[in-house]
Amino acid sequence: MNLRPSKWAALALALALPSCGGSSTAPPPVIAAPTPTPVPAPTPQASACGLPALPDLHTECPKLTPELWQFVENAIQQTIREHPEYFDLSEDLGGGAFRVLDRDKYIKSVVANIQAQHVCSREEIEEIQVKNDNSFHEQYNIWVSSGHVRHGPRAYITTCFPAQF
Repeated sequence: MNLRPSKWAALALALALPSCGGSSTAPPPVIAAPTPTPVPAPTPQASACGLPALPDLHTECPKLTPELWQFVENAIQQTIREHPEYFDLSEDLGGGAFRVLDRDKYIKSVVANIQAQHVCSREEIEEIQVKNDNSFHEQYNIWVSSGHVRHGPRAYITTCFPAQF
């Protein structure tokens, strides 16, 4: 038999391993199946403000006199003071309606500043939602199509009964 060194190593390994179907003195190792971690059933989540989240019930949303606009106004003014880099302060349509340079950061900052006043708020595409209980929420559009800040009571859009977030 003329075997090369690599063939000798393979032959030695084959002889050392038990053959298929043959008996072996040691039983094969038992591998325990991992215990699956139970996944809890989904539960209604409380919003960041501590009120339970409500579904969008497509309820009536009339235009009324806004009740929460001052929280929104305070948050907008705080954002302008704390983040002037989000705005072109030299371009003002009047009364602090500055041109917004970073719309996404502007809106996120306003929402965070409303929440810091212990009032619920969240971004919803083109508008923000604001509530202080679940009986209603108000919609605000704090951005105009020209790219400027909309603030004060004219930023108010509508009130929805009950709150939808």
